[in-house]
Amino acid sequence: MKYSVIDISSSSLSVVVASVNADRAEIVFKEREAVSLVHYLEDHRLTERGMDKLVEVLRNLRETCKNLGAERCYLISTAALRRVENSEEIAACVLRETGLPINFIDGATEAYCDYVANIYYATCDRPVLIDLGGKSIEICDLSKSAKEEMQCFSFGLLDLYRKFIRNIHPDEREAKEMRAFLKDKFDRAGLPGEGVYSTAIMVGAANAAMYEIYAEFADASDEDGRTIKYKKFKKLVKYLLSDEDRSRLILNNAPEKLYLIGSAAIVLKLLFKRFGVDHILVSDRGVKEGYLQLVLEGRECGLYYDFTSDGVGGSERVWPEPAGAPAYGKKKKKTVEKGTTEKKKAGCKASAKEKPFAQADLALSAPEAAEAPAVEQPAEQSAAEPAPKRRGRPKKAVEAPAVEQPAEQSAAEPAPKRRGRPKKAVEAPAAEQPAEQSAAEPAPKRQA
Repeated sequence: MKYSVIDISSSSLSVVVASVNADRAEIVFKEREAVSLVHYLEDHRLTERGMDKLVEVLRNLRETCKNLGAERCYLISTAALRRVENSEEIAACVLRETGLPINFIDGATEAYCDYVANIYYATCDRPVLIDLGGKSIEICDLSKSAKEEMQCFSFGLLDLYRKFIRNIHPDEREAKEMRAFLKDKFDRAGLPGEGVYSTAIMVGAANAAMYEIYAEFADASDEDGRTIKYKKFKKLVKYLLSDEDRSRLILNNAPEKLYLIGSAAIVLKLLFKRFGVDHILVSDRGVKEGYLQLVLEGRECGLYYDFTSDGVGGSERVWPEPAGAPAYGKKKKKTVEKGTTEKKKAGCKASAKEKPFAQADLALSAPEAAEAPAVEQPAEQSAAEPAPKRRGRPKKAVEAPAVEQPAEQSAAEPAPKRRGRPKKAVEAPAAEQPAEQSAAEPAPKRQA
């Protein structure tokens, strides 16, 4: 039996196909499509053109899986869509156009998938795993096994590039500012210093691209076991920050990572120095392989496309309650139920993304705060500045003060009623005015 997993990341879409026997997965095919979804973002929302591009690539990858004999296809997305405000709209579009349901993976699970995929490196001397993504960074101590002990930082290489770098490559001043920012973030997270780790395991597409650049620069080969020597790596970082020919080196080996390699080099050098590692290894396994292994072992669940029936199977993931890790964001309070498409509360929407938790909380509390003062406002205020009700007709308590206003006030400043004819209570005071006054000074009803 063959399974496949497609991963939507910030700078590419990748797929693995594995032959599964006795809950063991042997990878038989890998492919990566360079698609940078961040270029299609406007105001933290993926544009219609971006969704069309995503659907186009997913159709091709799904067809590849089918041609290779895969029976199931899991589609996962990590930080790339986790913080996009219209992620539910994207998921609905992808499901409608391709039949593939998206399984959103939170930061803790993303780090744990990296850990599971690379657990065999645990036999190395004091190993630490480093995964540099476009929108997140995962650091895992391979001597630990609990998901809560994995660290996920809610910023990535793309965030660093946009925050600090004005041109394609960072200069020395920008690199210094970025290092200060990273040091503060790592210190606040309690990231260990020198003496805790000895071996660094580099995971992910950005680290793989960094190795290809390093291999040409240092004249290294895969026969050495895909290893990096720290002294030569420091020379590479200096070259990437200052040499005029650096673009050629990157374009020859990782053109799709042109804007990210500078940030990646700064982050890696800082971490290697902080940990004081003696050995640096590059892994070819990551989130997709770890996710598939967890599914096979029954420790993770998700929806999948069933090629045998051309339909959706599996069960939607139940979101865990993160155990206090600040980098994971606020706790997810509700679970998106399978098949729910309408009338989703803000709490449910928050479970599909990591960033808008605070926005979801505001969406729940703001209407409640807006309704109470509207009833207590005086008549003058309610007439001049009516509360922007959006949930039905106003209650009778809003209309009552209008009846109690003096005749002169109601005639000069009539309440801007927009929901029907004014009641008789508004007309009654006008009839009580003296005849001379009403004839000489008619109420200026159109000056409101």
